[in-house]
Amino acid sequence: MVKKKRKPKPRGFAILFLLSILLPVNVLLLRYLIFLFDPFCLKSFEGDPDWEPPEYYKDKIADSKIEEIARYGADNLVFSQSCNGKYKYLYDAENDKYIEGQYNIVRHAGATYALLDLYEEIGEERYREAGEAGLEYLFNFNYIINNDVWAINYNSKTKVGTVSLAILGMVRYWEATGDEKYNVYVEKYANFIVYQQRDDGAFAGLYGEKKEKLYYSGEAFFALALAYDMLEDDDYLEAMEDALDYYWTVDYEYDHAAFVPWASSGLAKWYELTDDRKFLDFCFEITDIQIARQSLVEEYDELGNNLYGNILGPTVNTGVYLEGIGDALRVAKSVSDDERIVNYYNCLKAGIEWITAVQFRKVSQLDSPNRGFGGFHRGFDVDEAYHIRIDYTQHAISALIRVLREFTDEEIKTIQIRNGKIDFDPEKVLLEESPLSWWVIILIIELIATPIFIVYLHRKKKKKKKKKKKKKKKILKKLKKKKKKKKKKSI
Repeated sequence: MVKKKRKPKPRGFAILFLLSILLPVNVLLLRYLIFLFDPFCLKSFEGDPDWEPPEYYKDKIADSKIEEIARYGADNLVFSQSCNGKYKYLYDAENDKYIEGQYNIVRHAGATYALLDLYEEIGEERYREAGEAGLEYLFNFNYIINNDVWAINYNSKTKVGTVSLAILGMVRYWEATGDEKYNVYVEKYANFIVYQQRDDGAFAGLYGEKKEKLYYSGEAFFALALAYDMLEDDDYLEAMEDALDYYWTVDYEYDHAAFVPWASSGLAKWYELTDDRKFLDFCFEITDIQIARQSLVEEYDELGNNLYGNILGPTVNTGVYLEGIGDALRVAKSVSDDERIVNYYNCLKAGIEWITAVQFRKVSQLDSPNRGFGGFHRGFDVDEAYHIRIDYTQHAISALIRVLREFTDEEIKTIQIRNGKIDFDPEKVLLEESPLSWWVIILIIELIATPIFIVYLHRKKKKKKKKKKKKKKKILKKLKKKKKKKKKKSI
């Protein structure tokens, strides 16, 4: 029995088919990874136990210890930023690891604003560059509702808070540089805030919804004020007049801690722009409520940390509240309200002293000083006490900027800088390299190798076909010759 010759399995074609499917998938995946994680960034997030911090005050780069502390906070944000402008959102200092979770784009805009605000104050170019990178990241999610109204759509949500904080950053950039390249965004984003205003004067927090959000409304007050200062568009003033009719009523929770800080800053600015007393009165009313919430009792936790000066609990969130108090202090000075000047000054000073305690400024407290140094953690005897989140650092920087602007050099010298005591021991161990970089390297090799392999298979197939054709031609020639010979013989 003659065995039939088995046909060779078309392995080459199967591989070719598989690669043709994988190639576009991998290209898309690589593009997504580059956008999200920016693996080609020369910056490394590796832990470095031997890293040494700069000494800005000692080296006479910073004019005061408060400026140095603000710089350290900004440095932490700059270090946590990828080249695509996105920040490492959360760092767990106790366990020396970054925690990747749901990214908060509003807080991204806030961190960017803080960098540009500090740049305007001290002129450090690194903070401008990082701030611009942060803005460029936001513009990737620019959402055009119509020709006049733009917004930022991230994870299918379009929030008033995101555009508001983006406006603050862009206006600070314009004030510091005179460069108008972002002015069109300020205009279109401010138009979105007005677009979101309901008939009763409230601002709907999310595009497509009618519900008002406490934080976003206060942020909208401040953003519209800065946009009005830049563009002098009366629509923004009109929107603010309508908003006051809603927010300054007994039915609204205008004493809510989430609304007060940003609203205080916005109202202070609106008073300076219009000289309209109602903005000042509302600003003073809510700021007076806020300062009454400050803890002015000498109290210590189990670790020995002085809790004096915190507002609404011994956490870094005190920084949020100090921003509005700092701006209210500025307008209190402008109208010579002596009682409020003293009250707001004392509140800001005590609050800042508390804030200095929740910043990592000791290399010995961190496994990887380069990651955590300068960052502001949540607190001490609280949940997630040693988490550094970008908004914690942002608000602390913003509060420190208010001190730099409103305190004299002599007053700044009287501020007591506290060093917080922590309850974990750093291990000083270098973390392993992220597996992401290996995945990217494999993808790159695959992307280079795939077309080469496809070309190789194609040429091999072509060669085989050519050989087969040649063989067939040879056989046909031989048969033809044989036939001719046979014919000749028969004759």
